[in-house]
Amino acid sequence: MSKFGAVIAAARLELRHNIMKPQLALNGSTVIKTTVDTLRAAGCSPMVVVSGRNSADLIRHLGRKNIAHVVNADYKNTDMLQSAQLGLQTISAVSRVEYVFFLPADVPVMEKASVLNMVNYMKEHSECDVLLPMHNGSCGHPILLRRNVIDYILTYRGEGGLRAALAEFGGVCSRIEVDDEGMVIDVDKDGGDRSYDAYAKRQVKQVPMFCTTDIILGRDKPFFNRQLAGLLRQIDETQSLSAACRNMDISYSNGWKSIKSAEIQLGFDLLESARGGQRGGTSCLTKQAKALLQTYEKLQDTIFSICNEGMRELLLPQVTCS
Repeated sequence: MSKFGAVIAAARLELRHNIMKPQLALNGSTVIKTTVDTLRAAGCSPMVVVSGRNSADLIRHLGRKNIAHVVNADYKNTDMLQSAQLGLQTISAVSRVEYVFFLPADVPVMEKASVLNMVNYMKEHSECDVLLPMHNGSCGHPILLRRNVIDYILTYRGEGGLRAALAEFGGVCSRIEVDDEGMVIDVDKDGGDRSYDAYAKRQVKQVPMFCTTDIILGRDKPFFNRQLAGLLRQIDETQSLSAACRNMDISYSNGWKSIKSAEIQLGFDLLESARGGQRGGTSCLTKQAKALLQTYEKLQDTIFSICNEGMRELLLPQVTCS
């Protein structure tokens, strides 16, 4: 699967019932958390959220785990293009992704399968620069941008906003028909939030239930779990302990202590660090750490499979009958 990220624009969304639209309740969660969860489930990383109005509240609401935040301080006087440029600039600095989804924060009930279908289409059609999802003749969100379009948008200084920038780019804009009503539901229309809620409730019943567990390794005390495995994965991707800790929403000191504690119990180093340079030093996994992480993830997959098979056999018949 090709590497892809997402920029979620939430800078100019209004209040509804004194609540920011991205934070409106939706089927046991909120609008923006549902958006983020769907993209994350599809394998989207990194994700950048561009906020403006009540940015501090939105950042606290989402946290910083695997999300980069950027604030459009001039959101009252700028349009979607400026938010797109801020988000795309941030995502370009974090990772060299091949494709980036761009979407407003109020498109939460798109399906994971639709996201993956768009990525696969772009991968199979090298001539396509911009991909738009369509449902029953209506254009929806998110749009998918190839890397060369991202570079162009970052340098665009013309009038007419994001739509004009994409039109002036002159590349190939394709449309893909998706069997996904959620991509065209608009929360800004009257009754849009009720449509979201009703649609999400219908869709959630079609998603299989699953269970999960945390595998904890220990000797005289526990020293390795799912969170530490996630931290090592982030270090492997970012080549930075501090960046990995930010992405995991944990303090640098706690991240460093958990790694050192695990190293004592394991008897080998997990990180190799280099100081200096333009980027101020790097951290990368040792060969032993990579082997440990790979083994741990295989064990996770095995236990996950066993747990879910047991759930289907033991739990689901009872849930269905109750």
